[in-house]
Amino acid sequence: MERRAADDRRPPVEPRPAATIVLVRSAPGGLEVLLTRRPDSMAFAGGLHVFPGGRVEAADSDPRLVARARGPVGDPEFQVARRIAAIRETWEEVGVLLAVAPVGAVPPDGRAPYVPAPGARSAGDLELLELAERYDLQLMTDALVAIARWTTPRSFPRRFDAQFFVAELPPDAVLEPDPREVASHTWLTPRAALAAMVDGTIGMWPPTSTTLQRLERATSFAAVRDGLALLREAAIGRTRMADALVVMTGRSAFGPRGRPANTVLVGQRNVVVVDPGDPDATFLDAIEAEVAGHGGRIVAIALTHVDPGHAAGSEELGARTGAPIVVGRGGAASLSWQVTELDDGASIGEGDGAMVAVPTPGHRPDHLAFLTGDGTLIAGDALTDRPTVILPPEGDRALQREALAMIARLVEDGTVRRIVPGHGPAVLADPLAAIAAAEAAADSDAAAPAGDEPAR
Repeated sequence: MERRAADDRRPPVEPRPAATIVLVRSAPGGLEVLLTRRPDSMAFAGGLHVFPGGRVEAADSDPRLVARARGPVGDPEFQVARRIAAIRETWEEVGVLLAVAPVGAVPPDGRAPYVPAPGARSAGDLELLELAERYDLQLMTDALVAIARWTTPRSFPRRFDAQFFVAELPPDAVLEPDPREVASHTWLTPRAALAAMVDGTIGMWPPTSTTLQRLERATSFAAVRDGLALLREAAIGRTRMADALVVMTGRSAFGPRGRPANTVLVGQRNVVVVDPGDPDATFLDAIEAEVAGHGGRIVAIALTHVDPGHAAGSEELGARTGAPIVVGRGGAASLSWQVTELDDGASIGEGDGAMVAVPTPGHRPDHLAFLTGDGTLIAGDALTDRPTVILPPEGDRALQREALAMIARLVEDGTVRRIVPGHGPAVLADPLAAIAAAEAAADSDAAAPAGDEPAR
């Protein structure tokens, strides 16, 4: 994948701004996602399945295009140039233009979003500005939902800082891919796409597979729009619980609105990082700085479960540090990067960074909690300050009840002295009360949204 050798000390290449659109449509089998396969000859990600997208060009900030963009274009957080770039790249790659004609006007083929008549895409390769002015179109920049942001690992010679958006196409939208950029394309449900990755039918990089993970439980575009967000916290959070225990939260994690995941650093000299869910380079830099600040090194990366809000930063952090990534049994099948599955009760780390893996399936079958030597249970989404949601179809409410009962016993017999949840306060104030609330929710089969909840 064009990574530099590990001993190459040249400064990393500055990433270029980029934008990607995840096109979705409703289908009888559920929400489907468009994946395009890049030609093998392409220098970047050749042969891989990706979403349409590319780098932001100077023309994407052209005032004439910005004037045709819908939404709060003057708000820097809206990132209008990235949205225009995403729309332009989608037009150039697959021949679909996310734009609408003025009220009362009908695009040439009668479709909305505007899809040029067959042949228009390849006949002249019209530039976006020319097309918009010719048909007096408004760009649907306000219809793009920002759901993720990824930076190409710093070991790559070509790097991009890519904003990911989701947009919906009508089920009958006709595509006209450009063969220079698209070798083939397919519509798949996210779950089917991930299964194809596991069996080797298609290849994907972590940003693609991780985005599909997040969408695999969405039943509609409205569910994605209303239930998910690119979380942008004001600052990176940091709480030191003890000399060998720090809880951090990122700024650009991919997850439910208002619920950034906790990343936990265990140990001082030999540090295990649990759940680095934010893939943003700034957060990963902060983790490394925190560890280096007391002369430590990262010896392992442990995931309570493989949902993106907890796992998305692990691939890059592992590449930076050489630390192995460990997950619960069955978790490797959902990831497109190298991980090792742990046996129940396996030990991780050493010294004050030592932990034991405690199986806590229910939320997901691969879910683990980690018990440290000082009696801290890093619970992930097995227990948070809200009742835990069961993630279909693999989630199991009976197993969740068993996990909660086991955690309660560990609290009552003094084995567990404090609990660090996957979301919310750094330490649960009253673990037994939280367990009772989760058990009540499980019994009523009406758990409130928590953790990595499915989009509804």
